[in-house]
Amino acid sequence: MRIALVHKRYDRLGGAEGDCYELSRRLAARGHDVRVVAGECRVDVPAGVRVHRVPVVRAGQIAKLLSFALRAPRVWRALDADAVIGFGRTVGHDLFRASGGCHRRFLEHRVAEEGGAARLRWVRPYQRALLAIERRQYAPGGYRAILTVSVHTRDEILATYPRVPPGDVAVVRYGVDVERFHPGRRAEDGAAVRRELGIPSEQPVVLCVGTGFRRKGVDHLLALWAEEPPAGAALIVAGNDQQLAAYRRRARELRGPVVFTGPRADVERLYAAADAFTLPSMFDAFGMVVLEALASGLPVVAARDIGAAEVLTGPLGELLVDEPSDHAALRARLLGALDPGRRVALGQAARAIAEQASIERSVDEIERWCGVVAAEKRRG
Repeated sequence: MRIALVHKRYDRLGGAEGDCYELSRRLAARGHDVRVVAGECRVDVPAGVRVHRVPVVRAGQIAKLLSFALRAPRVWRALDADAVIGFGRTVGHDLFRASGGCHRRFLEHRVAEEGGAARLRWVRPYQRALLAIERRQYAPGGYRAILTVSVHTRDEILATYPRVPPGDVAVVRYGVDVERFHPGRRAEDGAAVRRELGIPSEQPVVLCVGTGFRRKGVDHLLALWAEEPPAGAALIVAGNDQQLAAYRRRARELRGPVVFTGPRADVERLYAAADAFTLPSMFDAFGMVVLEALASGLPVVAARDIGAAEVLTGPLGELLVDEPSDHAALRARLLGALDPGRRVALGQAARAIAEQASIERSVDEIERWCGVVAAEKRRG
């Protein structure tokens, strides 16, 4: 099949970006003719993949958003693809990979978290443009099927956009590369990363990975480390944020060791250096990094209200926190994850969950959906 994947940015960093990249690479390896329609490309293009650039207007945030939304369909229609998978901010693709959940719900979460100041976001032209595109994405004719990444997000879509028939929304969770993310990396990569970051080999390490630190709950973690680091642990935060320099300055003032690494292409090495992972996020359609941590054999302390919480069962379910702003509860869960007496059992449970969520299973399911779309087009 000829399969087109549409994303504003072709990259490996980020949940939706990583999903698009891995899907393109693995579908091409299976012999499909894979085309990526993107506004910009930040990675080496894998074998068997061709990138088609969308001529995006870069004179301002709104112009960039709207020009991609309007021009991307012209590019993918010229490809005569059997199936077109859109990852957001475009309308009219065959399969809408709803990786990020509802932007409307995200704004509602911000208002609940921050109060009146966040309401101003609703009236900003850029946010209004995003919401307008989202309404069209979920309107009749905006898609053939919606593939979302969690039951949690499916329910949010149906509640927010009641005109969407429930049968149009299927759950196809992210998958994880269980070879790239593996507990076996701990001995070599983990020790090297600790030396690189100046963290003693015997000191516990908690890792957080994500972009947009406020949304990911990093402020709650810094509040804990300002009081007393749980179990004397070091905190590593990997990823990017517009206020990264300010966060680094805050880290230098805390009682416990806190390291902001910035974006890392070798994030699997950071997992190898950690003893526990945390994502106290206020909003996440899923949280791909949770699967990466599980595959690396790490216990995960996460917010109960994110999509990835659905896979945290058994003893790992005991580490979920109802409200990340409840710092006492967050500290208690982190102490539980760092408990030396539970470390082996939690690590085995984590790895077992990840092995049931391999990326090949996810690709299998999306490949099947592409076949369904292609058959419909041939009939239609």
